[in-house]
This record gives sequence, C-alpha cells and structure tokens, in this order.
Amino acid sequence: MRFLSADVIYPSYGNPLREHVLIVHHDGRIDGIVAKADIDPLKIEHFDGALCPGFVNAHCHLELSHLLGKFPMKTGLPAFLMEVTRQRETAMEDIISAMQEADSSMWQNGIVAVGDISNAPHSLDIKADSRIYYHTFVELLALDPQKATTAIEHGNAIVALAKERNLSASLAPHAPYTISTLLVEGITRACRDMGMPTSIHMLESNDENEFYVQATGGYRKLYRELGIPITHFEPTGKTSLESILPFMDKDVKTLLVHNTIATVWDADWAENLHANLYWCFCPNANLFIEDRLPDIPELMQHIKHIAIGTDSLASNHGLSILDELKTIAHTFPSLTTEELLQWATDGGAQFLGLSDRFGILKPGLSPGILHLTTSEIQPETLVNRLF
Repeated sequence: MRFLSADVIYPSYGNPLREHVLIVHHDGRIDGIVAKADIDPLKIEHFDGALCPGFVNAHCHLELSHLLGKFPMKTGLPAFLMEVTRQRETAMEDIISAMQEADSSMWQNGIVAVGDISNAPHSLDIKADSRIYYHTFVELLALDPQKATTAIEHGNAIVALAKERNLSASLAPHAPYTISTLLVEGITRACRDMGMPTSIHMLESNDENEFYVQATGGYRKLYRELGIPITHFEPTGKTSLESILPFMDKDVKTLLVHNTIATVWDADWAENLHANLYWCFCPNANLFIEDRLPDIPELMQHIKHIAIGTDSLASNHGLSILDELKTIAHTFPSLTTEELLQWATDGGAQFLGLSDRFGILKPGLSPGILHLTTSEIQPETLVNRLF
C-alpha cells in the first residue's frame, strides 16, 4: 500500500478534501480515503499541490496527428477542412509514427481514457497496445441520403475490426454539413441496439447554420471547390442543431462536440428534446480554428453534462487536457478548479460509460492518480503521473 496526501484532494464528486489520505494499492487501485489523523504520519507521502483522478479526453482525432503544425490558425472552419482534405493523405509510416507519439504524449499528460474519432482502421493496433483506454467513434460522412446504407456498412466493418482487438467502438456521424438525416437515424439506431454512445461535431461556426438556413456560405463554397454536388441537400430554414438533433435516438448518450457558437437558447432547446446529451468543449481548437470560445459559464447553467476534449494535432499545439483547462480558467476566471476537474475526469468517464473504472477517486477504482503541482488550474501547473 501507499498512503498519498496533498494540500487538497479533488475526488471529482463531493467537496475537495483537505487533511485526507488516499490509500492506494501498488497496482493503482484505491483502497480507501481516510482522515490524515487516522494514518501513521511516517507512512504518508505528502505532495505539495493537489491530487485528482486521471484525465478523460472525450474528443480526439488520433489519425490526424501527422498534421501537427501544417495549417495556419484562425482561418475559419471551412478553410481548415479544405486543408485537412488536401493534406490528410501521406506515407502510412509517417501517420503511424505520429499516432504513436501522440498516444505516448497523452499518457504523459495524465490522460487515461480517450473518445477517439476514426475514419479508417489504421489506429486500432496502436490503441490495442496502448496503456490508455480508447473508445473509437467510427465517423461516417455522406450528405447524399442514397449513400447512407453504404456508409453504415463501411463503419460496421471497422467496428468489427476494433472488436477483434478487444477495443470498444461505435458509429458516429461527422457533422451536420456532411450527413443526411437518414444516415443519422441509421447510426443512432445501431448505437442504441449496441448500448453504445455516439458523437457529433455541432455548432462549430456560423457557416454551419447559414448552410442549413439557406444553403449558402462557406460550406457551399467548400463543396464546390471539392467538386462534390449537393443538389440533394435541402436547407431547412433552421439551425443545424434544430435540423439534426430530432433524428438522433434519445436513448443514446450523445456527445455534442465544440459548440463554439452555442447559445443559451440552443442549450435549453436541446436539453428539453434529448435526455442523454453531453456537451464537449475543446477550447484550444476553437481558438485555433475560429478564434472564439463559447460562453461556458453561461451555458453550464443550462446543460446537465460537460466533458473536455483536445480535438486533433491538426487544430491544436498539443494533446493536453490540463492545457484545455488552463485556457478555460484564463478566459473564465469565475469557474472553480473543482468544476473544471470534474468536467475533465468524471464528465468524460460518464459519457464513455467508464464510471466503474475512471473519473473519480473512489475505493475499488483504478482511475489513475495525478499530481498537480499547484492546487489551482494556473498557467504554471504541471501534471505528474503517480499511477
């Protein structure tokens, strides 16, 4: 056993604990949390700063790791997507090497579980060999309704490959501007039948809503430049959220990712419609692409569940949940360290269905235990893995 204490312990449920000790097996399993006075002082290992559970990265694109440093910042999402399309293909050995490095980096940054977006199977072996727990969201794109069935068949084949490697996986629609309602219904029906979560990029830019309201703007230009016809697409006169969410199965845990332009009205409307929504914020990617952030303190008053993601190295300078929390804390200083850490740990674990393993400091769990060298989320905070 080890007896670990700090200035403050954030269990990610209840109140922060002071003058307490974590009793931990050498395999990382928590045996108990007790008052410091109940333990022989000679046995206690004290750490300046804070202890908290391992981070859960609710949204990542491991497959895009080779695109680190390739794109200009603050171009807006349609232009960013054009660059991804142009530069995504490269030598497979470079893609594999970059993914391996990114996986190692996330582990060193205290990330113990990841919800990862994949469009192909070549990340699966890395995930199977990783110390990190991965749930793979096999992302499907097909704006043409006639291509929905083929897309789902392709996605199911990758899910089957993941299962062969004992990996958790499910289908996920990409984003409102690349899917049909028929595809969304098929994906979320499959997730419901499997008892699995799904994920969708949502409310990422004003171009997204313009596309749905009147079929104009950056996405129409993007499709034109890519030479992809969109004659089958009919604008709804509504926002992307209003247009897509009603077709997503309400029994399926659903992660709305980015929410860069989300308003309180969006939050209230969506929460009233769908009982299993989780809202994922990726602030550093928001700033990289759109140079703006959602009003998280205001939105949090209207939504039930929040998780934190890093997005990809195409849209970020690193894969660190702690860096995401620092950005949020710097922009919105009214938020507490307790709130931020709960989103970065238990929030993501709940969404991925991992609350029996990760997310909180509780006897019987092995969530990973992190040492933050200060007790608050500040720019100088470092993370050190204990287990």
